[in-house]
Parts: sequence; C-alpha cells; structure tokens
Amino acid sequence: MSASSGPSQKLTVPETNASRAWLRTLSWALAAVGACMFLLTAWFVISEHDAERVVPGVKLAELSVSGLDRKQLAGRLGAWDAEHVARRVPLTLTGSALVFEPKSVGFALNVPASSAQALAVGRSGNFFSRLIGFIARRFKPQVLQPELRFDAALLNASFDSWQASIKDPPFVGGITTSGVTVIPNYPRSGVRLDRARAQAQLASAFITGEAIASLATRSEAPGVERAEVDRLVALAQGMVGAGIELSSKDGAERLQLSPLQVASLLQVQPAAEHGQLELGCSVAAAKQLLDPERAKLEKQPENARFVIDAQGHVQVEPGRSGLVLNDAAVARAACMAAASPDKRAGLPLEPGAEPALTTEVAEHAGIVGLMGTYTTHHACCQPRVQNIHHIADLLDGTLVRPGETFSVNQLIGPRTVKNGFRPAPSIEDGDMVDTVGGGVSQFATTLFNALFYGGYDILERQPHSYWFTRYPMGYDATLSYPHPDIVFKNDTNAGALIKTEYTDTSITVKIYGDNGGRRVRAEVSPRQNIVLPPVEYVPNRSLEADEEKTREGGMIGWTVTVKRTLTFPDGKIKEEHRKVTYKPRARRVEVHPCRIPEGEPGHTGERCPKPDPDKEQGKEASGPADPSAK
Repeated sequence: MSASSGPSQKLTVPETNASRAWLRTLSWALAAVGACMFLLTAWFVISEHDAERVVPGVKLAELSVSGLDRKQLAGRLGAWDAEHVARRVPLTLTGSALVFEPKSVGFALNVPASSAQALAVGRSGNFFSRLIGFIARRFKPQVLQPELRFDAALLNASFDSWQASIKDPPFVGGITTSGVTVIPNYPRSGVRLDRARAQAQLASAFITGEAIASLATRSEAPGVERAEVDRLVALAQGMVGAGIELSSKDGAERLQLSPLQVASLLQVQPAAEHGQLELGCSVAAAKQLLDPERAKLEKQPENARFVIDAQGHVQVEPGRSGLVLNDAAVARAACMAAASPDKRAGLPLEPGAEPALTTEVAEHAGIVGLMGTYTTHHACCQPRVQNIHHIADLLDGTLVRPGETFSVNQLIGPRTVKNGFRPAPSIEDGDMVDTVGGGVSQFATTLFNALFYGGYDILERQPHSYWFTRYPMGYDATLSYPHPDIVFKNDTNAGALIKTEYTDTSITVKIYGDNGGRRVRAEVSPRQNIVLPPVEYVPNRSLEADEEKTREGGMIGWTVTVKRTLTFPDGKIKEEHRKVTYKPRARRVEVHPCRIPEGEPGHTGERCPKPDPDKEQGKEASGPADPSAK
C-alpha cells in the first residue's frame, strides 16, 4: 500500500508569557539605550557647536573649568593665579629650612595659554573619537596640567643663592696666598643643586601648595686632578718672585707693583678645556690697587683753546681726549708682566671722554677776529672785585656756536660760596647789603656792551633800577639768579668766542667771531620824565626838634631811550629801541621822631617841644662875640 502525500504542515511553538515579557524588557532597554545615545549625541553636538565654551568634564589641576566661556574661564584662572602667587612654600635643602615665594621669581599661571589649552579639549579628531571622548569624560574628568611662566634670570639667582648655602659644594681646586707664599687648595667632590629637577618641584609646589621635603641635589665630582693644582702652584710661585712694572708707550706714566701686590691679584678659574685650571689676575683686585693711583695715571680731557696773539689774530691750540685705565686690561697686563722674564708690560691707558671743545670743532668755528669789546672800571681791592674776576674766569674761552642761545646763569649757576663766590655789597630794594656774589652786575654790564657793539642778538638784559656813575647811562645790566640774566643768540654763521681780561681796577670782555660785516651805531636820548627824589626820615632822638641831618643826598629819577642801528653788508638796516627808566633814589634825612609824618616808618605821634626862648637866648649869650675868637 502506498501512502498518499497531503499539503505541507508548519510546526509552531506555543508562545509563553515568560518569553513575551523578556522580549518587552529587551525592547524597552534598547529603546532606553537609543534614547540615551540620542541625548548624549545631541548634548555632544550642542557642546561641540559652542567653540567659545569649555566642554564638560575638564579640570585644570584641581580646578573644574567645565562649561565656562572664554571670559568666565579667564576670570576663574586669574583668581586661581592670584591665590597661588601669594603662597609661601616651605622647603628643605640639605637639612636647611628655606621658603619659596613664587612671586619672587615671577612664577605665575599663563592664563592665555591655559585658557587656550582648556578650550582645545574635545576639538580635535573625527566625530566618533570626539564623541567617545565626550562620553568618557562623563565618567572620569580629563585633568590638564596648567601652563606656567617664570623669570628664568630670577629663578637662577635664587638657585645661586641656595647653592651658596650648601655647606659641602664641589670644589675644582685653586690656590691661596699668604704673603708671597702660594698654598695649594686641592679639588674635592660635593653636593650641587639639581636645577632641572628642582624647577619641576617648585612648579608642582606652586600648583599644589605642598611643602617640598627635600629640594633635589646631586653628588658631583670636580673633574680636576691634584697634579693640575700643583702645576698652578709652581706657576704662581714664579709670578710672585719679583715686583712688576707697567708703563705707558711714552714712559711718562708708570705703575709699579710689589711681589705682595702681585700675589693679591692672583686668582684661579676653570679653563675652557675640561679638567684644567687657568691662573689669572682678578679684575676686582686690580681695581682696588688702581683706585689710589688713578688721579696720577689717568688724564682728564683738555679742550681745544683759542689763542689770541698780540696782533689780535685767533689761532687754535689742539685739545686731546682723556686717558683712562681699563681695570680688566690692567689685570691682564699685570699677569703678563708677572709671567715674563723681565717683569714688564705696557700700561693699558685707553682713550677716555672727548673734550667738550674738540680741535675739529674749534678749527671750523669760523672765527676771524674781534667783533666787540668793552671795558668798565672799578676801585681796587674790594671784595666785589674778587667776584668780578671769578665770573670772568668761569666765562673765559666760552664758545657759542652758530644758532645757539647762551645764558650766563645757565653756565655759571647760583652764586654760592661753594661755587667760589664771596659776600660783597649789592643793591636790594635800594639799600646796599652784603650778598654772596655781589659785584657781578659790573661783569654783566661789560659783557652786555661787548655783545651790543658786536652786533649780536641780545634776548634778555635788565638795566639797574638806579643809575651808577661807573656805568654808561642806558647801557648797564644787572645779574642775579635765576633772573635777571644775560642771554644772547649767536645769529651769525661763525662761533662767538668770549674772552675776558682784568686788572686790579678794570674788567674787559672781548667777543671774537665773524658777524658778517654788520656795523653798529648807538644813540641815547637826553634825560626825560624827571622825577624828584622822595624824602625818607630817619628817627634820631639826639637831634633837636628843629634840627635835621642829611644822611644821603638822594638822586633824581629819569628815563632815556637807547637806540641801536644795525647795518648789514647788503644794505639792510635794523633799528632797535629800548626805554630805560631809572628810579629816583630817596634823600634820607635824620630828624627827631616828632618830625616824622603820620604814615611814615618811625612815626610816633608825639608832639615836638616848643623852643625855650630863655634857653635860645642863653645859647646866643654864651657864644663868642667874634667868630674869629677862640
């Protein structure tokens, strides 16, 4: 029998409640994960989009900076920096307690660089790597090391100071001297500060504020053998065997050093080649030996000088630069001399400062002859004469270059005893009183007139308040500090040379130069606006009420007009007018106080006694009948 086949049948497994629950849970879990991924991705995209804000999960050292924009970040980092800069960090170096102050070496947070570092987190790589990093920082923040800055020179100076505090540093070897005996100092190992590691320790302490238990050091061998020191001892002993002499090229200046002084110069330092030492002479020790000798050996610059011969011709006497000792060069020369067989070497005098007036400038000054001169006279041998001569000496030889403005006060300065002046009578408020520098107005008058007749442009000059017969009316000048002054501009194409001469009874000023041929004509008007002298009463109780005694006769006041006409070679004419007013000088009369009017100094208000007729008659009777009778 054969079986017949029917339609195919599908085998199904009945779905249980447990399997359906598991499927639902899985679906919900996948949906939750998907939602979380979507949210994280959205958060990442949003965070990524804001490039001016730090991404989440970023710390700078212990400081969280997540989510801060650029301005907020700079503010927080600045506050963090101010707090850390103010710290004092204790540390220990080879058992010695020290303190590190970050601000003393310029330690600080580099705020711009650290801000850029924080903002750069999460901004590089492809999308998926940045997304993975973004998710990872949710579980563990990314910690950045701050960017620091410091002053390398100040830090090295602190390291040098700390190294000097180490009691057993390495020593490469050297020598000492006792008199002229040379003593070896052999090399030895020692402890040296490890600067690279120490710098890292300080940076860490700046960030954390934690004390440094032991600043990093290392043991160091000197690298020099004892035989190298013995070689230097033998060399040094030969150098101090005799004195030395350093002399200038012309032999005019000589510096001699004794063996003991040579020994004081010797010093040892490491040579360029490893393992060797170099014997030399100390620059500081050379300076100490040279200082007492400088005034004798060095030369001050000398100005070029204008020499006037008997015919009034102007010639230039050359100047020269100064000569100075170079301490380092002298130290080298001393070592060369000490090591040489004859114990001699050159004295290294070098050119120093240029003179204020060089030969070249003097020769190109264009001075051809005398342009203006004037002489005033005075009584002999008074204190004021010494002031006149002193200011003349200070100004003698002064060269005013073309276009320059010259001031007497600017060159001379205040008239003080320290500056060489002495007390002498001068006028103050119409009275003669002693002042330091009294009398210099006579020099001012003389200089003014020399400039006036030389045709130079006079910018400042003040006449006296009262006229003195020793001065030309309308052409006098006074001088005080800082004003009044004598100021003129050299408005010519040549230098203006001021030369002074004096005798016991006169002072002369001469101006040499080339005024281009301008001619000067001077005129002074008759006296105008006459003012009678006022009367000043001086109380004197020894006088009778009707009696008076003239102490000073007084002088009238008046005005004159001074005219200077300048005629130039091209025919151009320039006229200058100056009104000069002299005050009247009071007539001073001694009288009984009762005679002094109200409002005047010395007024007492008392009444004058009436004359006694009997007393007056008795005076007449007691007098001689004949004036010739004695």
